[in-house]
Amino acid sequence: MFFLIFFIIYLLGNVYIIYRIISDFKLHGLSLVIFLSLYFTVAFLSIYALSISRHSQPSVYTKILTQTGYIWLGTFSIAITFFLLSNILFIFNHTPHFRFNTTLITVIIILISSMYSVFNTRGLPKITEITIPVANLPVEKLTIVQLSDIHIDTATTYDEIKKIVEITNSFNPDIIAFTGDLADIDITQTYKNYGLADFKAKYGVFAINGNHEYYMGIKKFESVCKNANYILLNNTNALVDDKFYVAGITDIKTSKYFNYEPADINKALKNINWEKPVIFLSHQPQIFFETQKHPVTIQLSGHTHAGQIPPFDIIEYFIYKYFCGLYKDNDSYIYVTTGTRWWGPSMRLFSKSEIVHITLIKIAEG
Repeated sequence: MFFLIFFIIYLLGNVYIIYRIISDFKLHGLSLVIFLSLYFTVAFLSIYALSISRHSQPSVYTKILTQTGYIWLGTFSIAITFFLLSNILFIFNHTPHFRFNTTLITVIIILISSMYSVFNTRGLPKITEITIPVANLPVEKLTIVQLSDIHIDTATTYDEIKKIVEITNSFNPDIIAFTGDLADIDITQTYKNYGLADFKAKYGVFAINGNHEYYMGIKKFESVCKNANYILLNNTNALVDDKFYVAGITDIKTSKYFNYEPADINKALKNINWEKPVIFLSHQPQIFFETQKHPVTIQLSGHTHAGQIPPFDIIEYFIYKYFCGLYKDNDSYIYVTTGTRWWGPSMRLFSKSEIVHITLIKIAEG
C-alpha cells in the first residue's frame, strides 16, 4: 500500500513539475526534447535506486546510481513543495511574464536548497548535549548516549559507521540507547565491518526495533543484537545494577501490522519499582501520550528525522505533537532525536543529524 501510494504521488508530482516547466518557460522544439529526455532519465534513475537500495553487497556502480537516484527523489520532494507554494503568488498576478520570473526564481531556490541539503549531511553528526534533573536518581549522575535511525543502506560505507561508534565511545557513557532503524539491508554477516560490535558502555547497549527492522527482517535484526551483545528490549525491562531501569517496546505500529510481538507498554513496565528512575525506549514518539501516565523518568524516541526535507518537515510538524527535541509532560521527559543519520536521500534542509549525549543529574535534597 505504501509503495502504491508513493508511485501515484510520484507520478502526479512529476506530471505537475513537467507542466510547470514547459508552460511557464514556453519550451518547444529542441529545448523541449532536451528537457524531457534529461528529466525522464533522472526520474527513472530514482525508481531504479529504490529497487537496488537493499542490495547487501553493492558494487561501486550500484552505490553511485543509488545516491544519484535518492538525491533526485529529495530534489523532487523539495521541488513539489516550492512549486506549490509559488502558486500562491499567481493569485495576485498570473501574466506570462510574472509566471516566467516566478518559476525561474523558484527553480533557483529549489536548486540551492537541494545542494545545501546534500552539503548539510556531509561530515559527522552534531553532538547534542541534554541535562535533566532527576529527583530519585541513586547516583550523582547517569550518562546516556542515544543513537537512532542510522539506516545503513547500499551507499553507507564502513568508515561512516565506525566514526559514529568512535564518537559514542569517547563519552564513556553508562549506557548506550539505540532507538531503532539500524539498517535497511541485511547486515548479519557484515555488522562487525561497520564496528557495530565495538560499542563500549559501562552497563551495555540497550536496543529496540523500529519499523525498518521489520522491513529488513526482524529475525536478522535480533541476530545482530545477539551477536553484538546488545540487550534487546521487546516489551520488557531490565533492572541495571539495582539502580535504574531501562524499558522498551517494539515498534508501536509495524509490530502490530506484522503481528510479531505487538507493542505492549503495560508488559514493558511490568513489575517495575517506581522508586527508581526508568528510561523508556520507543522508536515512535506518539506512545508518550501513554508513557507519561506512569512515573517514567524519560522516554527516548526517534523516527521523525525532523522531516529531513520539505514537505515532510512541514507535514510531520503538524502530525506529531512531539516532533523533535526535548519535551516535558506530567513530570516525565521525552527526547525525540532528529536521527544519527538519515533515510533515503542523504539530504537535510532545516535539521542536522545528531548524536545525543544525555546526562541525568541528581537533584540535591533540601
